[in-house]
Amino acid sequence: MRALFLALSLTLAPLALAQEDPVVAQVGAETLRKSQFELRFGLFVRSALRQLGLPDSEEIRSLLAQYRAPYLESLAEERALLQVARRQGFWPLPDSVEARVEELKGAFSSEEALEGALKEAGVPDLAAYRTLLAEALALEALEGHYRERLRVVPAALKALWLLSPEYRHGALYCARHVLLPTLEAAKEAMGRLGRGEAFPEVAQALSQDPGSKESGGELGCAPEGTYTPAFERALLALKPGEVSPPVRTEYGFHLILLERVLPPGRYPLEEVAADLEARVKDLAWERLAKALIRKVPIQLFPERL
Repeated sequence: MRALFLALSLTLAPLALAQEDPVVAQVGAETLRKSQFELRFGLFVRSALRQLGLPDSEEIRSLLAQYRAPYLESLAEERALLQVARRQGFWPLPDSVEARVEELKGAFSSEEALEGALKEAGVPDLAAYRTLLAEALALEALEGHYRERLRVVPAALKALWLLSPEYRHGALYCARHVLLPTLEAAKEAMGRLGRGEAFPEVAQALSQDPGSKESGGELGCAPEGTYTPAFERALLALKPGEVSPPVRTEYGFHLILLERVLPPGRYPLEEVAADLEARVKDLAWERLAKALIRKVPIQLFPERL
């Protein structure tokens, strides 16, 4: 009887394990299990919440549950691309991965502190981090290899520039400002302007805005909807060459100079060419990546998630 019980245990144990951690995708000869999916989806959720500035709560996570099946498809395609990277010799050497790990360790007081930081980020341990790092380096090397060979012709850039609405703009308001901590300081700055001192000089001398102080308060040319409501109402009420009275926002008190208004149109092609080229290469890489994994059979089991 004892031998029979032991035999049953040995037979049923793998079945129980398979039920606890089922295969959710088959990518070529590789099986992707639910635990692997949960690790990667958890990292995706944390990254998305951080980028959106949203709290990590059960309510928010329940809203993101609709993306589990689409993410499984993307993850399976990534696994297929990793197989291509390995076959084509882009897998990083263990020494190069370990060098990156040692560099990360140097940023922490101890390995325990590093392990704690990894867990807080959603990575269970250093071994999992090594695996994720090696995969990221392999994908980076593969993509970089093909991106270097992509050539974008000027006609493609111009076509995208003409067809993409994001490169069109409404009226652009070209302005400068001086940011002061108190109303009294703003009135003092108004006095200096009233005595004929140039606006950029006053901004360089008094402004509390580190992003524009050195350039004389220059904010560039931006469309309506760029600034905080109080600032924007004051800006839109000005005529070119006029300076606003002190305007209070959550940052302090502003004096605003409207220098000129540019009519609606397109951002100059030469100004957005780098962005356009990156977009064209992104689209080309997406298509190329699909072509690279076309021969890798992928079978998904989203019902097991």
